Amino acid sequence: MSSKEKGRAMKQFSGQGIREQRGIVLVIAMLVMAILSILGLAFLMTAQTEDAIATNYRNHTAAFYAAEAGVESGIVSLRGLLGGNPIPTDAQLTAIVPAALTDPGYTFNAFQVRRVRTVAPYSYQTTLTTGAYAGLMAWTTDYEVTATVTGPRGSQARVTQKIQHVGIPLFQFIGFYGRGVDLELAPGPAMTLNGRVHANSNLYLKAGTELKIDSYVTTTGDIYRYVKGYGMGDRGVSPQIKDAMGNYQTLNFDHEYNYNFANTWSESDWKSAALSAFGDRVQDSAMGVQEILPPIPDALYDPKNADKSSHLMIEKGSAGDSQALKDAKLYYKADLIIEGTKAYDQAGNEVKIDHCEDSKGKKAVRKEKFYDAREKNDMEVSQLDIAALTACGVMPKNGILYVSAKEWKPKKDEGVRLVNGAELPKQGLTVVSENPVYIQGDYNTVNKVPAAVLGDAITVLSNSWEKNGYDKKGKDVTSSRKAAATTVNAAFATGPSHESVMDKSNGQMNNLIRFLEHWTDVDFTYNGSLVALWHSQNATEWFRCCGDGGDLYYTPPNRIWSYETLFNTKQPPGAPMGIIYIRGQWSQG
Repeated sequence: MSSKEKGRAMKQFSGQGIREQRGIVLVIAMLVMAILSILGLAFLMTAQTEDAIATNYRNHTAAFYAAEAGVESGIVSLRGLLGGNPIPTDAQLTAIVPAALTDPGYTFNAFQVRRVRTVAPYSYQTTLTTGAYAGLMAWTTDYEVTATVTGPRGSQARVTQKIQHVGIPLFQFIGFYGRGVDLELAPGPAMTLNGRVHANSNLYLKAGTELKIDSYVTTTGDIYRYVKGYGMGDRGVSPQIKDAMGNYQTLNFDHEYNYNFANTWSESDWKSAALSAFGDRVQDSAMGVQEILPPIPDALYDPKNADKSSHLMIEKGSAGDSQALKDAKLYYKADLIIEGTKAYDQAGNEVKIDHCEDSKGKKAVRKEKFYDAREKNDMEVSQLDIAALTACGVMPKNGILYVSAKEWKPKKDEGVRLVNGAELPKQGLTVVSENPVYIQGDYNTVNKVPAAVLGDAITVLSNSWEKNGYDKKGKDVTSSRKAAATTVNAAFATGPSHESVMDKSNGQMNNLIRFLEHWTDVDFTYNGSLVALWHSQNATEWFRCCGDGGDLYYTPPNRIWSYETLFNTKQPPGAPMGIIYIRGQWSQG
């Protein structure tokens, strides 16, 4: 082969190699592009999937919160309905609708408020097992609020919350105080309280010689170791309260101050110390104690003036009262109404009582007068002889008797006096009055039955009380009226005349029951339940003790006070029932 031919052959070979290399590079480049495209598409698909997942999650989360908001709205509406009508109809429950959602992309496609028990009786009796009110008897009605919300891309959420409307009979405490009426307890003579103590306001404690409480002490406010009339400079003797093991422990600290009141401390330190010393037996706002609402419809209950709202319970009915007001007033529950010296049934028909007479031939219901040294007034009272009325067969069939001194608005010098009440009607008896009530002598001590007295103020006159008491001017109680041992077995709903202020006491819970005699070294035995929901609106003179300003009208008794355990199984007729709400089971989906 010639050199020319060899050169041409070499050029042909070289060109072919270059073309082959270029072809390989192109194929590789195309493969790389294809792989990158596939990866890019995969990444894009992954991103779109993740975005879809994230969007669906956001939509579902938004739907969940919307459903939860609907449930909360339903609970608020349900509580409002129950506040005015504790036994609503199915139609009223069905009429509850949730608040509108702000995002138009989400809608309620199902919403329901229903009673769990669909056939009356809707409520059932139970015993509370947890929280500050463990051990109390209650009437419980279960409700269920369900909301289902749908949103974009078919997102959906369903939330259900059970809520319990719990009615707690208030006559389960030796002492129960409502909002706006601070509970103060500062006895001079030694005192033991057998029963639970609760306040919807602050609670103030100290003792002159000895104060023992053998059960729960709870308040939605704070616990302080002094009373307002004397201030923190006088902490008195430390009360003793039983712990969960039944042993008395000393309360020598409070919500504000540590042991022996040396220094202030934090709320968490107070909580830890109280739980350590007493277990769950001493609780206040730091432990989240829930308020027990009085049986006043929400529309009538003013939390800022709770005492005035609660006083409605004992006020007389009048023309124009709304249905909510009728539900609140015990007047409308009474089978017998006595106004002045006349009696009527609930329909307004007169009930003849003129023929009812006592053992001396005097009318069972008549007007009497005596001097009340605390009120500094001659009191004209409608006096009811309980024994004579019972023997006469006119006592109310349902056990609820409403008494008003006169047919018109009460005056400060008018009241009601119950005499000869040692034995009450077999069905029990609850006496209600917007006037001050005086109970003379032993009450409900023979064949004891569930009993209660509700009044603007309640004063106990001993077995030695006589008409006209003592002179209006001149003689003091110690020389003119010596009390005799007396026993009362009845729940009381009443109130102090004022809130204590510095240097001016309202008498505290130990003087919630008022006295007008010389009780020193004399026993006053009380078995019942003391409920203070209001301040007196008629018997409004300040408590005065022990010769303040030379104005002695009583001396305190030996107080033998206990909770009436009969109330654990049978409450007095028409007993008021406080309300709490307990959230039950919550579920999603």
